[in-house]
Amino acid sequence: MTFSDLGINENIIQALTFNKISVPTDIQKQTIPYILKTENDLVGIAQTGTGKTAAFCLPILQTINPKLAQIQALVLVPTRELGQQVAREFFLFSKFMPRVFAEAVYGGAPIEDQMQKLQRATHVVVATPGRLLDLLERKALSLQDLKFLVLDEADEMMNMGFKTEIDQILKSCNSDATKMLFTATMPADVKQLIKQYLRPDFKEIRINATEFVNQKIEHNYLIYKQGEKLDYLKAYLLEHKSQRGILFCRTKIAAKRVAKQLAGFVVTADALHGNLNQEMRDKVMRGFKKDRINLLVATDIAARGIDVKDLDYIIHYHLPEKSEHYTHRSGRTARAGKSGVSICLVKTDELEDIKMLEAELKIKFTEVTIKLIPEKKPSPLITISINMGIAQGFTKGNLPEFLEEEAGMNLSDIQNVVVREGFATFEVPEKFQDQLFINLKGYKLFHRNLKLVVSDSI
Repeated sequence: MTFSDLGINENIIQALTFNKISVPTDIQKQTIPYILKTENDLVGIAQTGTGKTAAFCLPILQTINPKLAQIQALVLVPTRELGQQVAREFFLFSKFMPRVFAEAVYGGAPIEDQMQKLQRATHVVVATPGRLLDLLERKALSLQDLKFLVLDEADEMMNMGFKTEIDQILKSCNSDATKMLFTATMPADVKQLIKQYLRPDFKEIRINATEFVNQKIEHNYLIYKQGEKLDYLKAYLLEHKSQRGILFCRTKIAAKRVAKQLAGFVVTADALHGNLNQEMRDKVMRGFKKDRINLLVATDIAARGIDVKDLDYIIHYHLPEKSEHYTHRSGRTARAGKSGVSICLVKTDELEDIKMLEAELKIKFTEVTIKLIPEKKPSPLITISINMGIAQGFTKGNLPEFLEEEAGMNLSDIQNVVVREGFATFEVPEKFQDQLFINLKGYKLFHRNLKLVVSDSI
């Protein structure tokens, strides 16, 4: 089956061909003809990475009128990154047709700039819920002429606590608009959303109804010994050093710490978490997308909406709190028909959690083993001197805590701390030298650059 068979016109097919897309996915085969032929509401349930964006983007492009300078389609998304991606697809697929202007609006960017852009002819708005409400309050846009309202990754928006915002937005929209909801999972709050806002005769399109997780993903678990989790992680990464992936932690503190502990290792890692400002977040994502970073260390919230091509593996450094989170995490790999690996690092007493994921998601895990690389000889202690001391607020007690927070050190590895008026010294195993110097490079305190020097002795 081709896109032409689905009813897509030649101008859009030309753009698809230009972007090397020729064969529609299962969700596209069922969704596109339905949207083109009817104005009924729609619920699309499909695993992450199955082409849901193009499934609604293509028929919307073909249906709206580029000559009308009105917002005819609204796509709600959970994150800035997904919003940028969706807006880009509208741009790419309209390359050979009368220009359809799609604008992405989201928090973390100046609202005044977005308001100015919306003064131009805009046909499609892709928005995060909070920023859209801000713009509506300022009367920067109108949703009264909508033909289409799309809730993309609806389960993610519910997980992120956007229910109140979505309620307000849906009440502000043209009630006659065709509503489409796309989701990978169907938790109770998404079912309630459908019941409350979609017309009773909506059509449900479910791809692989018995499969909750992409079948092209290989699910593994690795049992680590207490106190050696980081060593097992490094051993796994060493075996896959030419590949790329995402490592998931439960908390932003853990994500930051793991990324710092990997500084100087053969795999280049960086962290994505809630404490990063938008500029730093964008910098990390640019590095990851351009292959300057092999491993993205992230929390569930920070990684929502991320779509990076050709990821080889997903590592669950901490098991997810909910099975739906496992679905979304592992769905970052094996996209667009490719295969991938999802591996959980677990202790023996967490095997029951693996069995629970198997039962709930109808998947099978395989245990993998890995041999730790023993140190050739114990790492000798080295003495590090820094150009800050009591005058900068350091004490024998808080300097190790600073090194733990900013350099990912373990307190047990920091010894013989001495703090003087304008300098301090401490000892660490030599193997942590690169980690320390990389993490603290450019660090400033009271407008003064922190400098580290390896000394002969205290």
